[in-house]
Amino acid sequence: MYTYERLRRLAIQSGIPDNKVSIGFWIKSKGLKKIKKQVDKVRKIYYVPDENTRIQILPPSKD
Repeated sequence: MYTYERLRRLAIQSGIPDNKVSIGFWIKSKGLKKIKKQVDKVRKIYYVPDENTRIQILPPSKD
């Protein structure tokens, strides 16, 4: 699982403009989908590889 902050840093390093629309398109193009989890009344958003994604382009998550 990846957090938005981590993916944002990777996108900026890849030359993507630093705005949520461009970063969102970049995340989607990498084959990741958004999931929301709530733990102790705190909602967090994570991104996981889609089941149709065959190639892992991003470095492995340390989470």
